[in-house]
Amino acid sequence: MNSKRNKKEAEHQSAELKDKLQQATEAEEITKVDSSVTEETILEETNSELIQEAEKWKDIALRSQAEMENLRKRTQIDIEKANRYANIAFAKDLLPVADYLAGAIDCAQKEIEKSKEAGTECDVFLINLLKGVEMTQKQLHTVFAKHQIQKMETIGLVFDPNLHKVIQEIEDDTKEAGTIVQELQSGYTISGDRVLREAMVIVSK
Repeated sequence: MNSKRNKKEAEHQSAELKDKLQQATEAEEITKVDSSVTEETILEETNSELIQEAEKWKDIALRSQAEMENLRKRTQIDIEKANRYANIAFAKDLLPVADYLAGAIDCAQKEIEKSKEAGTECDVFLINLLKGVEMTQKQLHTVFAKHQIQKMETIGLVFDPNLHKVIQEIEDDTKEAGTIVQELQSGYTISGDRVLREAMVIVSK
């Protein structure tokens, strides 16, 4: 009888051990699953942070590249302007030379015209001098054109305070008020967008 009791107790203990072993195995599996889920979550969060960090530095790099490109363009424009207007002072100093040449040609032409009207023979020296001055003026205009120095057209245009300086106003009912009727001194621009010297003009009232 004692043998049967011992056998039952042994079977009972064995069953309990099996239950405990089963429970331990299940607990271990649950722990493995939880550990796997935790690692996956950590990896996803880490990847997300790395992606955000990469996007941030990419944006910084693109902004820096755009700023450098804008700086390069502004610097290029400044260099072009500096080169374009580097000779402004020298060009201004040449304008009176152009005035004197134009005055000399006008004076010589008037003297030659007077001789023709009087029926007298023109002075050969004066004629040759006129040719020489005209050639000099032509060469000067060639230099002006090379450096984009241009003489303003004024007669018949409406007065512009940015380009012209009014010396006198005269009555003229045939023209609109402010129309330039006479030029006393030529005006010049450089590169087409900067005034070297205003033109001195007479306008109609």
